[in-house]
Amino acid sequence: MMDGLLTEALSQGLWASLFVSLYLYQLQESRRLQAEARNREDRLTDFLKDISKQFEILAKQYERLSDDVQIIKSEIRERGN
Repeated sequence: MMDGLLTEALSQGLWASLFVSLYLYQLQESRRLQAEARNREDRLTDFLKDISKQFEILAKQYERLSDDVQIIKSEIRERGN
């Protein structure tokens, strides 16, 4: 299809062939950029999922640490009385 389009553009003159070749180049470049953007978006989504999992782990560790501190506080209060 592209060969036929270029052949027809060449028969119409230099400016038509230049326009068609630049148009086809733009289409190919647009597809490449879309693929790169999709790949980048997938990597960022994976990164965010990983960060979310790590945050959940840190939140659980913080809860355990907070519970341990409360236990230590209550033991210190009991010994003080």
